[in-house]
Amino acid sequence: MKLIDEYLDTLYKKDNNKSTLELKQEMRDHLIESVNDLKLQGLNDEEACKKAIEKFDDGIEMKQELHSIIKELSLSLDNHKSIIKGIRKIVCFISIFAFLTFGLMYYYSDSLQKNRNELGKSFDEEIRILAQKYDMTKVDEYRQELESLLNEDKYRKIKAFRLHVADMEDGNTSLSSSGVNAKTVYEKELDYNSTKAYTQYLGYDGKDFLDKSGNIINPNIFSEYFFYFESKALIQVSLITGVLSLVSYFILKFKTSLTKNNLIWYCN
Repeated sequence: MKLIDEYLDTLYKKDNNKSTLELKQEMRDHLIESVNDLKLQGLNDEEACKKAIEKFDDGIEMKQELHSIIKELSLSLDNHKSIIKGIRKIVCFISIFAFLTFGLMYYYSDSLQKNRNELGKSFDEEIRILAQKYDMTKVDEYRQELESLLNEDKYRKIKAFRLHVADMEDGNTSLSSSGVNAKTVYEKELDYNSTKAYTQYLGYDGKDFLDKSGNIINPNIFSEYFFYFESKALIQVSLITGVLSLVSYFILKFKTSLTKNNLIWYCN
């Protein structure tokens, strides 16, 4: 069928995209079918090829064939678009849900950190007030007052506490310990038996300050918060999921538009 192949090559010069090649093959099948019919009527191969091409060139059969092909393509496109549209809706929902999760978790995590800092600063200030009244190396003098503070309702989130003191010479005014090692003079240990699931303990390190006698004080405060590390992980996961879903949504939208434009090109 050399004549048919040469004829089709003239119709689709330098156009080798997948859609065009599929259309070209369908037209070739139709022409070969027409050639076989003409050969049954007594024409030889060359005459049948020329006659089939001539009839096809007249436009009637070509229009009918193209109409049939375009109709099939249109139905296929509608099904294809329907599937892609459904996937796009799912992807869009995932994207919206992911960004909402990101926003909520970011706000929640940020709120916990602010609360931790505010609680830490407040309790740190309470220790400073104690330090103005006592030599903090003499823990027995202020133990009751310190534990009373820890038991106050506003500090109920503080589950562990360590008080470090560097024993300096009386009247010291420097925050430099000059090689003197700080010792832990008071410690409230964390009760792991009462630890709840998804609960974490965030530390707050206040700045060093001096007590009444010039000793250097450093309190470590550990407060209890729910779902903190999980919220940090969800921030990352939800952001990545949201961005990928959004990109996928626009890729699918572009794919639908591209397929539609290909059909319009065939019609023209």
